[in-house]
Amino acid sequence: MKTNRCLNLRALVVMIAVVLLVGSRASAKLVACIGASNTYGYGLASRATECYPAQMAKILQAFDPTGEVRNFGVNGTCVLQKGTLPYLRQGACSEALACCPDVVAIQLGGNDSVAANWVYKADFLADFLVLIDAFAQLPSRPKIYILSPPPFFPNPYGLNDNVVRSEIDPLIAQLPAYRDVQIIDTYTPLKESRHLLLADGVHFTPEGARFLAEIVGWTILGLRGTPDFNGDSKVDIQDLLVLIEHWGRAEPSLDIAPPPFGDGIIDANDLAALMAYWGREVGDPTLVAHWRLDETQGQTVADSAGHSDGTLVGNLVWQPAGGKIAGALQFGAIGACVRTPFVRDPSQGAFSVFAWIKGGNPGQVILSQASGANWLMASADGSLATELGQGGRQNKPLASATTIADGAWHRIGFAWDGSNRILYIDEIEVAKDTQTSLAASAGGLNMGAGTLLAPNSFWSGLIDEVRIYNRAVKPVSK
Repeated sequence: MKTNRCLNLRALVVMIAVVLLVGSRASAKLVACIGASNTYGYGLASRATECYPAQMAKILQAFDPTGEVRNFGVNGTCVLQKGTLPYLRQGACSEALACCPDVVAIQLGGNDSVAANWVYKADFLADFLVLIDAFAQLPSRPKIYILSPPPFFPNPYGLNDNVVRSEIDPLIAQLPAYRDVQIIDTYTPLKESRHLLLADGVHFTPEGARFLAEIVGWTILGLRGTPDFNGDSKVDIQDLLVLIEHWGRAEPSLDIAPPPFGDGIIDANDLAALMAYWGREVGDPTLVAHWRLDETQGQTVADSAGHSDGTLVGNLVWQPAGGKIAGALQFGAIGACVRTPFVRDPSQGAFSVFAWIKGGNPGQVILSQASGANWLMASADGSLATELGQGGRQNKPLASATTIADGAWHRIGFAWDGSNRILYIDEIEVAKDTQTSLAASAGGLNMGAGTLLAPNSFWSGLIDEVRIYNRAVKPVSK
């Protein structure tokens, strides 16, 4: 009976999915980011790569590599045409109009709160509509998003958060009543996140810019995460079946709609979001490193997701047809490992690491960080363990009760969500504890060896498909 109900549910949802397939998909080939200093990237050490438009480009290009995001931010600009620096009169505005974008993201209003500008507040709504119309009338007929101003803390620039919240935000909220625009609320998710702003209380840190990029990018995509649930880089029947299996349940890793944060349950919103990308090859913008280990020769291990190619050290053997997915790398000799450049500081927010392994012995290490911790290892009894933790004398390893050194293939993983350490074996959670911080480390990684390169730490077995994410991944048991 239970099997029949499951089959009926699958049939029902598949029929709904077929109907949804006829829907259109929004084009986001060229996105123009309009705004002031937070769009420009003021105060960022590497503005060209750390500003929110640049970080958003990585998110969008994971779904369409041909897509482009251009930054037309100008420091100090405002909406008010009688203000000190009206955006509409800047050269960047003319350039943005000339490129005929498919999508326009406008974040302005903060500088209008400065006393010298807000004396003209009676013109704010009309002036904002003039700016919107300049883009809405383009031949490309772009989709226009209006980003509410982020929170402003005490600052030396005269930006008045009280004015923004009590007067400017209500005017911005009226814009959809007059024009075909969508408001993106950036204030609510950031109002308790002072740490995402620089010391001046106004401008984003790189992490703050990334958070804004995620909010805006996922909204443009109509998602809050990748619909490629099983990690094979395409959206197909396997992903649909995973969604169906979790229908009506609270499963954060599958709650991909509505953007940017989902609604806490797997439902028709998630189905529609998945079907919008049906049959497409997609990436995961939170995947920061991916060593497939499919090479057949040479001393380099390619990072297909980033720029952290590894180098073989010692006697390692390529296994072109011996991996869990295509090829793998055979470890076994003392002193033999793969070394990579720096990839991730464990202390910098949620992250995850997963790998396929086969073989190994108790006490051996699958992945470690130089001058840091052993990320994934077999404990003294052969079970999966990690030494990633808060550091210091209070630090304790987290270990499972399930062995991985049994000669079988296992997909092992570690995730930290900012509050909890979690270990996974074959998509199943096998250990969990509370950990509100992880010790910082800026070293490169050792694949197949411990952090100190001790002789008994070198892995003797196969390693395949090593992935690192800038989020707490919850694998899906299928």
